[in-house]
Amino acid sequence: MRRDIETAFAAWLLSVYLCEHAVAQSRSPPTLAASASPRGPCAANCTRYGTCNEELGRCDCPRHLTGAACDQRLDPQQLEARCKELGFFSVAACLKPGKGSGCPNGCNRNGACVEGWCHCRSGYYGDDCSLQTGPDGRPAILPDRRYRPRARGPRVYVYELPPRMTSWRNDMHSDRPTARHFLERLLPTGARVADGDSADWFFFPVNLRRSTDAYVLADAIAYVAKNYPWWNATGGGRRHLVIATGDLGRAEAEYVRKQSKLHRLFANMTFVSYWGLHQNRSDAGWRASHLNATDIVLPVYLMHNKMASLGLTRGRHHPKFLAKASPALRERTGPLLFFSGRICGDSSDPLLANASAPRCATNRSSAYSAGIRQLVHRHHWNRTGFFIRLWDKKYAEHLVTSRFCFGPMGGGHGQRQIHAVLAGCVPLVISDGVLEPFEPALSWSDFGVRVAEADIPRLHEILEAITPEEYALKASRLRCAAQHMAFSLTTGALFGESGRFDAFETLHELLRAKAAHPGVPMERLRQADPQLDAFLDCRDPATGSDAPLTARGDSSAGSVLSDVAAPERGSGSRSSGAGLAGTAAQGSGPSTAGSDLVGGRKEAEGRRLCSISPFDGKDPQVDLCRAVHSWPAHGGYMCAYSPDDLTLCPRPWP
Repeated sequence: MRRDIETAFAAWLLSVYLCEHAVAQSRSPPTLAASASPRGPCAANCTRYGTCNEELGRCDCPRHLTGAACDQRLDPQQLEARCKELGFFSVAACLKPGKGSGCPNGCNRNGACVEGWCHCRSGYYGDDCSLQTGPDGRPAILPDRRYRPRARGPRVYVYELPPRMTSWRNDMHSDRPTARHFLERLLPTGARVADGDSADWFFFPVNLRRSTDAYVLADAIAYVAKNYPWWNATGGGRRHLVIATGDLGRAEAEYVRKQSKLHRLFANMTFVSYWGLHQNRSDAGWRASHLNATDIVLPVYLMHNKMASLGLTRGRHHPKFLAKASPALRERTGPLLFFSGRICGDSSDPLLANASAPRCATNRSSAYSAGIRQLVHRHHWNRTGFFIRLWDKKYAEHLVTSRFCFGPMGGGHGQRQIHAVLAGCVPLVISDGVLEPFEPALSWSDFGVRVAEADIPRLHEILEAITPEEYALKASRLRCAAQHMAFSLTTGALFGESGRFDAFETLHELLRAKAAHPGVPMERLRQADPQLDAFLDCRDPATGSDAPLTARGDSSAGSVLSDVAAPERGSGSRSSGAGLAGTAAQGSGPSTAGSDLVGGRKEAEGRRLCSISPFDGKDPQVDLCRAVHSWPAHGGYMCAYSPDDLTLCPRPWP
């Protein structure tokens, strides 16, 4: 009964928004109005300048054209207005493909990339030209290449939105391209489906980076509710997914000024974000952002150059660390607790008051990090064994030699806890009411230390009370945790990992489990789903180990190749033909033999996931990613050996 009432309320709320949206659009310049085309064939000659969405009968145009067949140029004033709304500072920038303006999945070789938008060849459509109309008259994903969804799931349907909501927008503002990489990974991993009736989840491919992007999501919902059946069929957003990369996650999208009702419109959706705050924090002025019943916390996506600058490509998890790292870095002889970064909200250096209690110079942004960085600094700034400073030229060194690394909040979510896990340092988190990535399904207390904010004054006592045995157990679990925090199949391997358990695959697995067990809360999902339990321990439930990736085999039969047996842990063997190789640092966790790929064609046979670690630079058995394929690698570096056909990429799971 309650769900029926909620569904009815969601439908009413959407009708109100649609009405307001229609009125607002009627007042907008003609070039910016965007109502859905009626179903039916596209206008004649649509594909000359545009792309025909055959499912909806919608002719999609590049930014500078308009009209039913994309055969009309916008006049200068209209073009300037459109470009400004899309986030461009000038018309020249709007029409010039800039850095990062490549098209999704390279248009799958079925079209040309024009200003970040795919102009698909006749017969193909979709944001990445991956869709065709099948023999049954229904949409199909690359049927000419015999694409098949993976059996494991999840099955994710991607809404094909008008390009003004997606590819027209200024991607130079996308300093956090997580949603773009997630979208590009769906096809090569086999998680994408073309039939919404068979889907577990429905994905909105919009970029939610700033609070004003919430209007784009609201417009997308209005469009979807009008043109597709599944928003209403799922009760107004259930099993609908969006990725929000702003500092404050869901709250940043919901509570934009003059649109307070948006939080109700989005209430049933699943937000994947970096920010797990699930209770109000009046001390910091933060609203609760994360809904435990629906949302998922994702690790911060770190680009390759940043990981390299932080020393994460030379971390403790790499099997070659003890042999390749500088002798001074091999033992944990650094600080007991390490933190380097901003402390005061006003970016000032903490000042000494009465020669004992440092304080910030002003009260400006005093709520930064909810005051946690300031409190830790105030109580422990000069404590023996604690390294707490604003800047450290030996940051990368201290990440691997320290015993504990502090990962605090910032203006919202933080990322230093991710640095710690990837480097091999036991993370310390102090953030009441905030869930870390993949919590509560993944317990950070298993490999890290969580301290209540009230216990900050006695932090030194808590850390010193951890026994060597307890510490060794936490440290031994870090390598598996690091696999969940890294986006390895996209960026390349940091420490010889296979990528099967990387951050996006962990998200996939949680989505699969949530769909399989509706109503089971996240904290009990692992107990309800043995496959998820094995996955979070970095175990293949079928073999009990980190096995190789699989590739789509004879696609006419819709099969996948069987996993190839991996060598024993630490053997370092490499069988002829199979190309298997891998060693594991003693006590570092699962074998790295799982880093081998079983290729989908001759060039990929026997290949392992390419590496971005300098430790692998002179290893003839390991390819460096930069030597295999230049960035961007469409579909991620899992596809480095088959960049021209993403259906041939080695899949992490069958």
